[in-house]
Amino acid sequence: MRLFSGTSNKGLAERVAVSLGIPLGDVEITRFIDNECRVFVKEDVAGEDVFVLQSLSEVADQHLVELCLLGSSLRDLHAKKVTAVIPWMGYSKQDKAFRKGEAVSAQLIAKFIEAAGFDAVITMELHSENVLPFFHIPVTELSTHTVLHHALSELVPGAVSEGTVVVSPDRGGKSRSERFARAVGLPVVYLEKSRDTVTGEVRVTGIDGSVSGKPVIMFDDIINTGSTAVKTSEYVQKEGATAIYFLATHAVLAGSGAAVLAGSTISRVLVTDTVFIPENKKFATLAITSVSGIIADAIHNQTK
Repeated sequence: MRLFSGTSNKGLAERVAVSLGIPLGDVEITRFIDNECRVFVKEDVAGEDVFVLQSLSEVADQHLVELCLLGSSLRDLHAKKVTAVIPWMGYSKQDKAFRKGEAVSAQLIAKFIEAAGFDAVITMELHSENVLPFFHIPVTELSTHTVLHHALSELVPGAVSEGTVVVSPDRGGKSRSERFARAVGLPVVYLEKSRDTVTGEVRVTGIDGSVSGKPVIMFDDIINTGSTAVKTSEYVQKEGATAIYFLATHAVLAGSGAAVLAGSTISRVLVTDTVFIPENKKFATLAITSVSGIIADAIHNQTK
């Protein structure tokens, strides 16, 4: 078994390697003066099960090319099986054409990965179930429910108690919130929202249950700009929530997302390390838990 890493999240790859008890594979990834990527795998992988860890995070296009070049190189070196480990599947939000003339980007990304020679994919908390049928190779989708639940329980003792309520940020995330609530054994209530079709502004219009006097957990797959998290937290606070914990698998934190969350009323923002978070995007209420153990288990299971 071999594990290689692209440049998007080498820290996570190193943690996975430690969990597996193997060294990280030796690969040289450089860029020419015109920014074209060059990949050189320095190890003999013939006949081996090989895994490549690379999140499609910012800059997603560059990290996708790196991943595909790594897959192609390993295939040319006669690896027995090459699996792409993509903790954050960038472009997964673009799972349909919203307007005539738009590409279904997630579908094309799947084709790129397959064309690069990968035999299988391991990923985490896809944004949409529509993405899975785009692949014609096996895809293992891992859940972060348990690791986030345990991390919150350790971070804030008593946060997950009999009176805690899971709040779905919107009806679109209903099934996601329900799965999380079932996994942790808590009730779930739903917020109602409306969106201005011109400005895109989102407004919370109601809730179908009570959060008064209760701690609240909100679970989402992605924190992008932070606007959804902030608007929903402000609403449930006005409804009487005693504490607000926002949990998300992928901390994209695009634009000023980190600053927006830092200035919010959210008690704690808990995310995983599927996306590398630089120091300038960290803030006092942010906590990060690792998914390295989950990924290592998935890799180990595929090599049995």
